[in-house]
Amino acid sequence: MKKLLYRGNQYTQHKQSSIKKSVQLKYRQSIYNQKRQLISQPQTNLIYRGNQYLSKKSANGSYREKINRKVFSLTKKLIIAQFNLANNELTRKLWDEVAALKIDPKRIINLMYGCYSNQDSQSMLEADLHYLSKEGPKEIATNQEVKKIV
Repeated sequence: MKKLLYRGNQYTQHKQSSIKKSVQLKYRQSIYNQKRQLISQPQTNLIYRGNQYLSKKSANGSYREKINRKVFSLTKKLIIAQFNLANNELTRKLWDEVAALKIDPKRIINLMYGCYSNQDSQSMLEADLHYLSKEGPKEIATNQEVKKIV
C-alpha cells in the first residue's frame, strides 16, 4: 500500500491503481486549416432560435438587398394579415417585427398603399425608391410610432 500525502496529512491508498493504455492523438493539419477557413469567412446567414438575422459584415450592397427583401416580405405579409385575413394578432406581431428590425413604418405603409401591385417586385421597388428619395434613409422606428399605426 502506498502512503499518500495531501495537505500535510498522510493517507494510505486502498485501491490498486489501474494502468490504462495511452492514446496518441493525431494532428490533422488539413482538417484544422479547413475549419479555420470556415470560421474566418464572414457569415451572411445568421440564425438564432429560428429567426434569421442580417449580418452587417456582408458586402454593403447585398446587405441593402437583404433589407429590401425583408421589407418587401413584411409588407406582403402585412397586406395578407391585415386586409385578406383581418387577423389583428398576426398584424400586431408583424408590426412588432417591423419595430424590432428598426424599419420605418411609414416606408411599409407607403409600400402597402403607394405601389400599383404588391405582387410585382419591380413596382414595389420603384415605389420604395421614390419614397426613399423624398424621405431620406430613415431606418429607425420607435415602438410608439408602430403602436400609433396599429
